[in-house]
Amino acid sequence: MKQLLRKIALIGVVLSLLIPLIMAFLWVKYVREQEYLVSSDNTVKQPCEPSQFTIDTDDVGRMKITWETREACTGFILLGKSYADFSSLPYKVLSANGESPSTSHSVSLLKQDELSYRYVIVVSEGEWYGINGNPFQLR
Repeated sequence: MKQLLRKIALIGVVLSLLIPLIMAFLWVKYVREQEYLVSSDNTVKQPCEPSQFTIDTDDVGRMKITWETREACTGFILLGKSYADFSSLPYKVLSANGESPSTSHSVSLLKQDELSYRYVIVVSEGEWYGINGNPFQLR
């Protein structure tokens, strides 16, 4: 009977030491995997993903929207007066390059009716880019 109690006590001691070590190892592995996933989301860019996005206005009130892509891509912007405009047919403004692929894109909003739109989304090679894929507000 004493030997059985010793074996049970020994197994209990071994398990009480091993279980926290295994849990710590798995937790560290999980945290490292999550850190890798987060860092890879921020660094990996698609070839046509807009970067260096700027919005400038001049003294007359004209607005110029520019962005760049790593590879030559077609690009334009969609304008809407509300979020609901993007579910139907938003107002499309081509970049200065027209339909020609380029790495540098520029859109000028010159007309008063174009300047009345409040929401914009960049379309690059058919993909919509905004804040989490949603239009962002100009003003």
